[in-house]
Amino acid sequence: MFKLNPKDKVGIASPAGFINSLDEIAPALAYLRSLGLEPVIGPHVLDKYFYMAGTDADRAADINDFFKDNEIKAIFTTAGGCGSQRVLPHLDYALIRKNPKPIFGLSDNTSLQNGIFAQTQCPSVTGFSLKYDFKDGHFSDFTQKSLEAVLSGEKQKIQSGKTLVSGSSEGILIGGCFSTFRNLFGTPYMPDISGKILLLEDVGEKSYKIGVMLTQLLQQKGFENIAGIIFGQFTNCAPSEAQDGTVADMLQELPQLLTKQIPIITDFQFGHIPDRYVLPLGQKVRLNADTCVLEYL
Repeated sequence: MFKLNPKDKVGIASPAGFINSLDEIAPALAYLRSLGLEPVIGPHVLDKYFYMAGTDADRAADINDFFKDNEIKAIFTTAGGCGSQRVLPHLDYALIRKNPKPIFGLSDNTSLQNGIFAQTQCPSVTGFSLKYDFKDGHFSDFTQKSLEAVLSGEKQKIQSGKTLVSGSSEGILIGGCFSTFRNLFGTPYMPDISGKILLLEDVGEKSYKIGVMLTQLLQQKGFENIAGIIFGQFTNCAPSEAQDGTVADMLQELPQLLTKQIPIITDFQFGHIPDRYVLPLGQKVRLNADTCVLEYL
């Protein structure tokens, strides 16, 4: 586990979608400063290139520069959207291995976080984004408490969710937004999922597409050796047609498709929801699906 301290400098980068001005993240920057942190704005934070915050090379340059700077202790992403996977071929992984530091993000930044982990084993933090968490000018008390527990280096023990398949296991936690994580399959930036505990949620996908993603996950190399699954919230993931079934239907079918029993919980309080847990990725955890407890080791 890591810890941020007052007076630590933190990099602000836009690896995915663009923001129109710093006004969009001003409340979030003020919040970071209230914690005693010193935000350092990347040169390309306000760039625009199609739907992204600048060209792939420029977005990657900000991230590389922050990893190079020993005074920067963590990197916070401004927004989700789309495009962070395009940054991955432009990152200096030898540099990142020598200077590991967490990237805080949500949604599309799942690909950035897990791609970097696949190449370097560098951990990240999922569940907090500067624009998303302050989009209404108010930061959820629940999410704030969880974030500050992570920032303080506290080893969280969280009870949340419902048992789908009983059992207990330990493994390194990876994942995030399911569709974005799925986009890494078959690339050099997909982490080895053997022995891992997967964290999966999504937003705005039709229920049948979640079913398709689950099928692809089951066929992914290493799935037969995963340690467990935590399904978060699937927000606005409605059926396209009545016969499609719901996401809950898709998840309830999963146990009969497994070749061996692994602990699985559903409805964990994580995802594209206002009140969510902020969780370190790339860290060892214990999942007890009988009591629905996630514990950081």
